[in-house]
Amino acid sequence: MAPPTGPRGGGAPKNAPRAPRGTRGGGIGKRYSTPRTDRDGDVTMDGPANARNAGKPPTGPSGRGKLGGKGSGSRGGRPTRTSTRIAQHISDHLLEPAGRGSGPRSQHNKTTLKILGLKNSKAANNADGGLRSLLDFLERKSSREKPIALGRGVIDGDYVWVKVNKDDAPNVLWLNGYTYAGAPLTIEETTDPMPGQGPGAKMSQSAMDTRQKFTTVLARRYNAEQKILDLSALGTDPTLTSLGIFGSQALAEKSFKALVHLAGTEYKTPEEKTAAIQAVSLARNEIPDVGLVFSLAFSLPRLRRLDLSENKLDTLSKLTKWRHEFRFLEELHLSGNPVVTQPNYATEITSWFPNLRILDGQQVRTPEEADAALKASYPTPLPRLASNLRDGDNQVASTFLRAVFPLFDHDRPTLAAQFYDEDSHFTVTFVADSPSDPASKTCLKFSRNIQSLGARNPATLQRMFSGGNVIADLWRLLPATRHPSLDQADQWLIDGHTFPHLADPSGHGFAMGLMINVNGQCEEADVAESLFGTRTFSRCFILGPSKPGAPYPYRVLSDHLTLHTWSPHDMNMGGQTPAPVAAVPAVAAVGGTPLLDDATKAQMIQALSAQTGMNAHYSELCLAGAANWNFDLALQSFEVQKANIPADAFIAPGAV
Repeated sequence: MAPPTGPRGGGAPKNAPRAPRGTRGGGIGKRYSTPRTDRDGDVTMDGPANARNAGKPPTGPSGRGKLGGKGSGSRGGRPTRTSTRIAQHISDHLLEPAGRGSGPRSQHNKTTLKILGLKNSKAANNADGGLRSLLDFLERKSSREKPIALGRGVIDGDYVWVKVNKDDAPNVLWLNGYTYAGAPLTIEETTDPMPGQGPGAKMSQSAMDTRQKFTTVLARRYNAEQKILDLSALGTDPTLTSLGIFGSQALAEKSFKALVHLAGTEYKTPEEKTAAIQAVSLARNEIPDVGLVFSLAFSLPRLRRLDLSENKLDTLSKLTKWRHEFRFLEELHLSGNPVVTQPNYATEITSWFPNLRILDGQQVRTPEEADAALKASYPTPLPRLASNLRDGDNQVASTFLRAVFPLFDHDRPTLAAQFYDEDSHFTVTFVADSPSDPASKTCLKFSRNIQSLGARNPATLQRMFSGGNVIADLWRLLPATRHPSLDQADQWLIDGHTFPHLADPSGHGFAMGLMINVNGQCEEADVAESLFGTRTFSRCFILGPSKPGAPYPYRVLSDHLTLHTWSPHDMNMGGQTPAPVAAVPAVAAVGGTPLLDDATKAQMIQALSAQTGMNAHYSELCLAGAANWNFDLALQSFEVQKANIPADAFIAPGAV
């Protein structure tokens, strides 16, 4: 943003009326002298100034309350109507949508739902238009596997808008089509901002006044030359006091988040904000725990200088929330806090911030030592090793994988019939990275992700699918895929290891087992939704010997598929719409047939016949069956089934 201008001040003007004292306040408290800065803009709290004031009571008017208090004021801690209105303005207009709620991180995991149908229901005649009863209904019906809480909700026109955790959204969307109070509901996910929120939201005059006052406070407290944002002694600021933001601890915390957020809203890039705000002072705010001002670590993660002096931090535990934050912090001041008398205080704090050089005015690292500590604090990335298939002389893993992935792409029922029996198990874990992920609708209902289900939830057992037929039925519901050729070694990371003492299904002793871990990417298509993209996945197979009489010597005992990041294909690159791509093999997996003319098919039949020795009739059957006119897959299928092909399928020697 354009740096705020105007006189810099750390508290109320000299002749401003004294702020009323609270018995046990809920705001950011006392005002002492304004912190001094040296020519380089470093905030200094130690040295002669502290020495002169040692043993003397603090000077200046007291603030109305303390950030760590329980909230008091004229109503004994109960929020007034004015403070409630200010809190709503801060939530709706001063904080970005991702900054509202219980913390800076929590709202990044929210998504917005639009619900149609309430106005046609019997509940529409309720005093609140039926909003609360609808939300109660949705919470009750969607909490099948774990409790789900919806946001406060907004009625705008014919729609109800509500926020919900991304992990919980599929459970609420599952209620789409339900009847509520005599009216069917339509529930859909949207990326549009909630009414009255977002950059384009219309702001009331009262809300604009609140925002302007916050901006005025920042203008007084920002020094563009020294790049310091002075948020010290906020409880003595006349503008903030007039707003009544110290009436409760929650409002004081929310106001602090709003100030920090507004300080950087007009910078075009994070780099510009980092360059403009290099130092922050939170001195003399009676802060008992940095958790109350934790949002600073997210708003200004590359801060270089931080002043926390003259607060009420009494133990290291009250600082641990910022441990490993502010990785580039060079200077920290904590003098005037009880914590500085703790044993090993300086050693412990220095270890928390790898780039720290000055602590309470004393050098704790040289610049060279700080650079080395910062570099050492970053974990060394593990090298990407080549695939490691230790599967014995008979190359079971290689043979298995070359059959599995083409069949999974083109003919999943055949794959299940060949390698899975009634004792085989399959599970899928879906890791949602984006609400636009097409698998969110098709996979989440089958996912065993304990992050959303909970480890002890009965659904984690119910979502283990056993038996080849059941597994094949499930696979029909999963998005279609196309994997790269296994000959493209750089597209795969595969590890295979044998292990002994696996129970032999024949009942005679033990057999050798094989575990194969596969990591890679594939093209994925949700044909029903016309969504195509690239999926990162990992898959773990455990193979064991087949039961007596099975057509193959080994079978899949366990197959676990984990779906990771999904990236949509750009369907309008360069202004052109690409061919449906990814669509040809994907559609084939759900019954589609690539469009080949008769001449091309005849050439493929002739080529397969020449390579396999089969006659034209059987060559055509091989191509048109599970291979779906994929020549390489037909050739692989022939090699797998060769021993079972009847003699009359082959051209007799010498025949023309």
